[in-house]
Amino acid sequence: MAERPLLVLADAQDAAAQAFVARHHKDGARLLKPSDLSLAGWCHRVGDPAASTAVADGLALPASMLRGVVTRISAVAPAQLPHVAEADRAYVASEMTAFLGAWLSALACPVVNRPCVPSLSGPAWCREQWTKRALDLDVPAVPVRRELRAGASRPAPHPVPQGCIRFDVIGPTILGHGHPRLRSHARRLADSAGVALLGVLFDADDREARFAGADPWPDLSNGAIGDALTECLP
Repeated sequence: MAERPLLVLADAQDAAAQAFVARHHKDGARLLKPSDLSLAGWCHRVGDPAASTAVADGLALPASMLRGVVTRISAVAPAQLPHVAEADRAYVASEMTAFLGAWLSALACPVVNRPCVPSLSGPAWCREQWTKRALDLDVPAVPVRRELRAGASRPAPHPVPQGCIRFDVIGPTILGHGHPRLRSHARRLADSAGVALLGVLFDADDREARFAGADPWPDLSNGAIGDALTECLP
């Protein structure tokens, strides 16, 4: 086992997380699934996070050993706990989410992205909220419109425009091709949201391009993104 494990908190079916862990397993990457919280050995000591212990990949891992944690879920969902009695899944999922929020927030090692209540992985902003933040930063943005008729269910926002270009912010690194002004926009959006990992979409590749959307979970199966992530962790 590597001396300093890197945990990836993700759904058991998250193919990108699985690919990242397989690629970096020799360097200590381990998949941490929501169901792992049911295993014996977990410990969270309030006020003494270094004494806490996690269980992943069948191993008990002291928090003091961890190189970092990458979070790819916003909350534990009942469907991720098939081993729990169906009548209890919603309650157990809620309790696990609360526990993970406290545990992740207390860790001294890097957490990408750190919890932001109520999300375990940075701010759980909808497209309208991301657009508002972009405009607050003087970043031009594609308008987001919804139409709602009385008695109708809440509609989904219009889809992200086709043909968008993308920049991925991974710690100090920004991957992607396009006008330097857009790279600056992507950096400011990530910094403003307080996240170290963020995909940012624009509707064109020129300096007048508009913000079109954000992705809090860039594709870790992409070798360049995965390598940049591991390089930015101490």
